[in-house]
Amino acid sequence: MNRIPKFLKGSKIYLREVRESDVNENYYRWMNDYEITRFLEVRYFPLSVEQITAYVRALDGSRDEIFLAICDQENDRHIGNIKLGPINWIHGFGDISLLIGEKGYWGKGVGSEAISLVSAYAFNVLNLNKVKAGCYADNKGSEKAFIKAGFSREGVLKNQWRMECGFQDEILLGLWVRDWIAMQNPNAGCCHV
Repeated sequence: MNRIPKFLKGSKIYLREVRESDVNENYYRWMNDYEITRFLEVRYFPLSVEQITAYVRALDGSRDEIFLAICDQENDRHIGNIKLGPINWIHGFGDISLLIGEKGYWGKGVGSEAISLVSAYAFNVLNLNKVKAGCYADNKGSEKAFIKAGFSREGVLKNQWRMECGFQDEILLGLWVRDWIAMQNPNAGCCHV
């Protein structure tokens, strides 16, 4: 019988806290594989196991940056991470960012499911008003995952990120609680949030 605590449970995946024990050869490989990190700022510098462990330790228990492991429901394999934060408690919004480190899970809906689970948590438990994200214009997989999870494309920051071939735009995405409620209850009519 599976006794691993599952903080948020979906159909294919579950989310739980990221543990120091998760920082292993696989995690180290993810963070130093250019194909995996090419749209992340960590790509500019190699990371040691000690640096990754320090990052995980720094986020452990944070109320402003909730850092979760994405795990396969069938085999409990840690396949990536998702973070809600920083959270702005005054204005009621938080950023969502994620990494699917195991390439065999790319394009299988894992990202959109993780985004949906974290969005529901942000609205139902934390009472946030909005969740938002940004991605490089060429990161079509990330943009597609957020759109599939109900986010809307809200804007573009022109020439925001330096890439090998020049600068690239950043796509701004967001999901407002009222839109999320309408997605959960498409026949409910007007909501009173």
